[in-house]
Amino acid sequence: MSPDEIEQRVIRAYVQLACMPETDDARTVTVVRFGVLEARLTEIPEEQRLPGTPWFWLELYSHAQQAVLDSCGCTELDEPELTQAVELIANARQQTQDLH
Repeated sequence: MSPDEIEQRVIRAYVQLACMPETDDARTVTVVRFGVLEARLTEIPEEQRLPGTPWFWLELYSHAQQAVLDSCGCTELDEPELTQAVELIANARQQTQDLH
């Protein structure tokens, strides 16, 4: 999976979140899944955000460990944040492939 493909998946997940109905709970969309790892983008509802806290979180979740292994916060998903998200997913994917 190329960095461009990962970027497109992150953008699609962002658009999916924008199209989902508003709720009082966090909304989550899976960006990509490889093996037991899942990258997911979560939008935190405004009422639950602390001042200065990012609106979106990209998390790497391990289904095997049932835990978040790494994450990064995003506010606008602008170019620097998108680059950070792509790197987080690409690095996790590479580490997963190196294990097998």
